[in-house]
Amino acid sequence: MLFSLSVFVLVAVLVLAVIAIAPAFWGSPWHPLRRQSIKKILEFSELKAGENFFELGSGDGRVSLSAVQDFGAKATGFEIDPIKVWLARWLARRANVSESAQFFRKNFFETDCSDADVVYLYLTHQAMDRLLPELKKQLKPSARIVCYRFCFRGQAPDKINADNNLFLYRMGKGNAMNAYS
Repeated sequence: MLFSLSVFVLVAVLVLAVIAIAPAFWGSPWHPLRRQSIKKILEFSELKAGENFFELGSGDGRVSLSAVQDFGAKATGFEIDPIKVWLARWLARRANVSESAQFFRKNFFETDCSDADVVYLYLTHQAMDRLLPELKKQLKPSARIVCYRFCFRGQAPDKINADNNLFLYRMGKGNAMNAYS
């Protein structure tokens, strides 16, 4: 009995490690946000009804779901972890927004963001450094990128919040950032 319990605890710890820690090695540790933080992020992004909101490394999809429910956006989340994708899809169905909030199991480094009006990132500096050249090529001139806790190194944000943990970048013509500020 004690052996079975020990094995169960060990397996549970390993599963949690794979879900929460292992993704950090590929660029996106999972850190669920409070509802209040999600609202601040979306307000800071200047998200408007009908805009396309892309979340790269969407986890359980709560930021995308709030973009749909509270701001009237269309949201697309990309997450590599199949368990989190399943959870995000389940939460979208439960909230009756699965038409407006879609989630895909995909590596965000292989994602086409050309339809995005707003791209939300809560990624490490290393992942963001790798992602930035692709975003500059893909995003339309009116697109915005909002980053939580980590900024793009070597790029001046158009706007920073009072807590210095939200960074807004605006795309310009070609591959320039903040050209319209």
